[in-house]
Amino acid sequence: MTDARPTATDWRLHPRLKADSFPVINHGRLQFRLINDRRFVWTLIVPMCPHAEQLHQLPPDWRNEALDGLQALSETLERLYQPERLNVGAIGNLVDQLHLHCVVRFDDDPAWPGVVWGAGEREPMEPIELLARIQPIAAGLGDALARNSAHAV
Repeated sequence: MTDARPTATDWRLHPRLKADSFPVINHGRLQFRLINDRRFVWTLIVPMCPHAEQLHQLPPDWRNEALDGLQALSETLERLYQPERLNVGAIGNLVDQLHLHCVVRFDDDPAWPGVVWGAGEREPMEPIELLARIQPIAAGLGDALARNSAHAV
């Protein structure tokens, strides 16, 4: 990265991520989002760090914040959904902006045991479905992030 001290104010969400997902919450320098596909509980963590394409390109404090966010999101999704697996990845082949996928998986989901990206055409949710999915994730994630922040002090 060219700027040793990036700021979130210089950051813009990639248009594809914006089109494919909805905001859950912003916390610190992270944006948590939900992919709009009723077949999967598929979330993203997007560090609001300009020009970051790979996890190792984040400054150490940003990387730690992203990993703490991943911990809180993973705990929240496990508590809410009790999945068979929780898939985590930072692929970035189609979208070069750094984003971490965190996907709840069950052995009867439409893509099992394969990956969710490229698993057929997405099935968008109606607004009420989106709200019903986002609200518990946002509440649980907010609680987990607050607990983790309190432990870090």
